[in-house]
Amino acid sequence: MLLAAVLGGCAGVPWGRGPAPPATPDLIEEHAAAIAAMRHWRLNGRMAVQHDDQGFSAGLEWRERDGAFDLRVAAPLGRGTVAMSGDAAHVTLTTPKGEHFVADSAENLMQAHLGWSLPVGGARYWVKGMPAPDTPPAQEVYDGQGRWTDFAQDGWRISILDYDDDTGLSLPRKLFLSRDDLQVRLVIETWQRN
Repeated sequence: MLLAAVLGGCAGVPWGRGPAPPATPDLIEEHAAAIAAMRHWRLNGRMAVQHDDQGFSAGLEWRERDGAFDLRVAAPLGRGTVAMSGDAAHVTLTTPKGEHFVADSAENLMQAHLGWSLPVGGARYWVKGMPAPDTPPAQEVYDGQGRWTDFAQDGWRISILDYDDDTGLSLPRKLFLSRDDLQVRLVIETWQRN
C-alpha cells in the first residue's frame, strides 16, 4: 500500500507545475555549473519502483567519486541488499544471496538480474537535478532560481518535485523518473558532498 500511495501521488505529474517566475540565463548557468562541479557525493534515501503490474520499495544508498559508483538497494523485511559498483567500463552486481555478476553496463546487469533497469550513467546527473551532458535534453522547465523542475532525456521524463537547500547547494529531495512501463520515485533524505 505504501508503494501505491507513493507512486499514486506522482501518476499525473504535469509538465511544469504552474506559473513560476522566469529564470534568467545567468541563474540557470550558475546553478548548472555548481551542480556539475560536484563530483564526489553520497545520498541516502528511499525508492519506490513500479514496473508493469509489480512494484517494491527499498532503501537506497548511492556514492559517486570521479565517475566510479557504489549503489546499494536494500529491500525491507530482511529481503536482502542488491549492491552494484563500477565505472563506465566495468560493473559488478552482488545479489542478496552473495552471487556476483560482471558486465560492461549497469543497465544490462539490472535488466538481467532485477527485471528492470535504470540508466545509471544518466541518473547520476538526474539525482543531482540536472540533465546528463552527453545527450541534449528536451522540454526543459526551470523554477525562478534557475533549477530544473522537469526535462526529458534519453526516453525518460525526469521531474524534480522538491529541492533541499540545507547543504549550501540546491539538490533534489524528491524526484519522479518515468519511461514506458517503469516509474521510479526517489526520496532523498540526506546528501553529503566530499
